[in-house]
Amino acid sequence: MERQGVLVVSMQLNKIGFIFRETPNADVGIDGQIEYVVDGNASGRLAAAQIKSGVSYLHDKGSHWAFYPEQKHKMYWECFPLPVYLFLHDPDSSLTYYTDVRYYLNIPERDRKYSYIPVPKSQRLDTISGEEFMASTGPISSDLLDYPEIIKTMAREHSGNGLFPLTYLDLFCNGLTNLCRHIYFGMSLAFELADIYLGIDESELGVGVGPCEHKFLNNYTRFLIYQNLARIDYSDYLIDWFEREIQPEYIAPLTSRGRGLVEYMHQLEAQLLGDYEQISVASERPMQMLFGVPSDIPRIFKIRNFGRVLLKPDMET
Repeated sequence: MERQGVLVVSMQLNKIGFIFRETPNADVGIDGQIEYVVDGNASGRLAAAQIKSGVSYLHDKGSHWAFYPEQKHKMYWECFPLPVYLFLHDPDSSLTYYTDVRYYLNIPERDRKYSYIPVPKSQRLDTISGEEFMASTGPISSDLLDYPEIIKTMAREHSGNGLFPLTYLDLFCNGLTNLCRHIYFGMSLAFELADIYLGIDESELGVGVGPCEHKFLNNYTRFLIYQNLARIDYSDYLIDWFEREIQPEYIAPLTSRGRGLVEYMHQLEAQLLGDYEQISVASERPMQMLFGVPSDIPRIFKIRNFGRVLLKPDMET
């Protein structure tokens, strides 16, 4: 039954644009690897697959199926370096349902709705596109812009709100850190930048942020992934965006393409603006964790005391 399920699911994946590579001598909880193909070209977007076939795995919970994994599989999937898709195949109906189990297992337990892994009945291989299927790995593009067009696009993409006067270019250049090898993003960066620009413009109004501005910021991160500029853990990003309903925060390494964009900015800046004031549009900003909350100092002492009390029994023996 399991072998039949692997063959059927591999064919279903192939129909929506995936290459399925079965794992020889199947690893613990992994039956194979899948890769999305865009216009006949391998995209480099990979995921692992675990396939279960048979009615014994279909525990009906109304809108979804409940899957009860072994503890060793849960630990393995949670730490796996790629998204892990669980496929439940119903041989009677020939339907296959799926979910990203690594994504679900990385949601903090207090925020999970179920103690088991829910597999939505709406997520079927016969009703989904390849891009929708790989949603938790980030947007996929076969149309990468060249550096001049990337910069123009970043400068053009504006929030559209005069009280949140930011572009993708503002967020990118001001988020560079660690010798311009990494990019930082967070709501604090966006809010402070908007506040600075309003001050420069001598606005009498404060920063305005609503659903449209949050969507703009989310699209900025998707643009970085779409254009292969930074290696962002998009699955982890989505936990904050969907499950916790907050604007995610991250520090992500730039790709070689992202670092190349920074170098191109230096060249373009010299042509357009010259080398005045010995500052650069694309330069790093230092990162640090500030001790500014009133409870910070008492907390530092409490942490030290916690460590001492923890080790006290060991010191007395």
